[in-house]
Amino acid sequence: MYIFSRVTIIGVGAIGGSVGLAAKARRVARTVIGIDIDSDAIESALRVGAVDYAVSDLDEGINGFMSSDISDNSFFSDDIGGGVRRRHKPEIVIIATPVSLVGRYVVDVSNIVHNEDYLRNILITDVASTKETICSQFYDIDSRLLQNDCRFIGSHPIAGTEKSGVINGDSNLFVNRLVAITPSDSSRELDIAMLLRFWQSLGAMVVSMSYMEHDRVLARTSHLPHLISALLAGQLRSADAKYTGTGFKSTTRLAAGKPAIWKDVIENNTDAILEAIKEYEEGLKILREYIEQKEWNKLTDFLENAKTKRDSLT
Repeated sequence: MYIFSRVTIIGVGAIGGSVGLAAKARRVARTVIGIDIDSDAIESALRVGAVDYAVSDLDEGINGFMSSDISDNSFFSDDIGGGVRRRHKPEIVIIATPVSLVGRYVVDVSNIVHNEDYLRNILITDVASTKETICSQFYDIDSRLLQNDCRFIGSHPIAGTEKSGVINGDSNLFVNRLVAITPSDSSRELDIAMLLRFWQSLGAMVVSMSYMEHDRVLARTSHLPHLISALLAGQLRSADAKYTGTGFKSTTRLAAGKPAIWKDVIENNTDAILEAIKEYEEGLKILREYIEQKEWNKLTDFLENAKTKRDSLT
């Protein structure tokens, strides 16, 4: 028994592809539709089985269509008698694009939904690593921006690797991993329950928080670590490269992430990231003082505290 009839994913990269793979492997959705403007991404998503069907056109991907080129039109429609077929709508649309594109797609999806009753009432979510610049566009004023009774609630699966592309998707990516959802005070309880069920059905643990708190926390736990990793990698001297071992490579793993994606993340969470950098600089100043003043006991305490916290992570 499927939980959802149809799920549509906009952006079938590593995260979007993993959503599709997980939804299919766990029988979460009867049909998974992918939308991507990159023809190579579409081809790869179909090849690895992340989606049942993939298109580049938003209207086709959201509203469905009938075509002689599709062997099984039941993906898109039901026969309701008299030669009439009723198109399936997606109950949920997941936008897995760079942060700067999410808001536009939320509006576009709501505008493009056909007006017939059976095609209305879609819940839209995303997977972006920052939330304020997206959620603040729609929360509390969503009735003025979103059409056809579409609603938006932000999501962020705290999972993934530095690798990009659907070929690096993983059907088990979300198992026992945390997903933050960021509903507003005006979000419908049924929508929150639907979103909760969706992510839990992919194996995830779900926590609800405000979008502002999300961005402050992720600045410290994700965005700052990426910048530190990039700084270490960027300052590596060419002559020193042959002396790097597993420690350096582990510490700088995040720097291998796609620069355009991370530029987008940082640009959309600047205030929280700058505050995190300030706290980091203060800690670095204290650490430097320990070394300059030969405060070895304090340095040991610092290292012990760091080890205890790192060992506690699951």
